[in-house]
Amino acid sequence: MSSQLQAIISAERLEKYLKAGGFNIDRALDLYAWNMKLSAAFVPLFSAAEICLRNLMVARISEVFGTNWWENSEFLLLLGGKGKGIVKRAENKILKKNNPLDSGRMTAELSFGFWGNMLLPKYSEALWSDMHIVFPDLSAGLDQVAMYDRCEEIRELRNRISHHEPIFTREITKDYATCLELIQWLSAVKAKWIKPHCEVMAVVRQRPNK
Repeated sequence: MSSQLQAIISAERLEKYLKAGGFNIDRALDLYAWNMKLSAAFVPLFSAAEICLRNLMVARISEVFGTNWWENSEFLLLLGGKGKGIVKRAENKILKKNNPLDSGRMTAELSFGFWGNMLLPKYSEALWSDMHIVFPDLSAGLDQVAMYDRCEEIRELRNRISHHEPIFTREITKDYATCLELIQWLSAVKAKWIKPHCEVMAVVRQRPNK
């Protein structure tokens, strides 16, 4: 069975696991399975962070550009060609499903990366003259740059996990703290609520023996 699994997973994908498992295929497969559990344990954190971020973003964008912000010419001009294209593709996907366009559907259709990019410097004047009004739980001394950098860290980790890449060589405790801290910056209430539902550290303690 182990050799069949090795063939179907691929030698290339198992290479890191084999090295970590002393080139024992059974230990490598145990580590591979554990990596899947560990990856899955991050999903609630990603979900909490994304929903907090995009809802706070949309609340602010709606204040500045109106409830139909995705149609606002000033907003589209600020986005530039690439950002405008992303918004228009999201709009078209909703329309193709015969769903009405509204802020909730548009918000959900746009990616975490899109919302994180709203923290780029070009949006400072229009949206982020005072970050701590929009994000009241953001720690003192932190700014738009810190928020953007943190979103990028989490986006990179999420992309790695979504592409089924190994994360067992990372500093998982640090990754967990990084995700939880962003949620804390966005909503202290959400961070307090989500923490008991997170299983990352419990899964860390289940790592197979070498």
